[in-house]
Amino acid sequence: MNEENGREIRDIMVTLSAHDSKMTELYHRIKAQEQQSKALSDMSLNVKELAVTMKGMLSEQKSQGERITKLERAPLARYEKLIFSVFSALLGFLSALAVALAL
Repeated sequence: MNEENGREIRDIMVTLSAHDSKMTELYHRIKAQEQQSKALSDMSLNVKELAVTMKGMLSEQKSQGERITKLERAPLARYEKLIFSVFSALLGFLSALAVALAL
């Protein structure tokens, strides 16, 4: 019976050792899973922050585009006013000349 008890005790120790190894392996797998989960969560937050930042940049880019368009149109508007003024002055001069010659 002593031999049988000794064998049972060895079997139990081997089984416990195997369970201990499995538990250690599972512990490390859980730790790795937790780290991966945290990394994914952090990446998700970073993507969200990036999206918010890009939305702000898009808004700023639109407003800058509008300001640039206004600045590009300003010289053209001045040129159009100058041409209109020269044309009006020329027309006025020709009208006055025509009246003076008719008299």
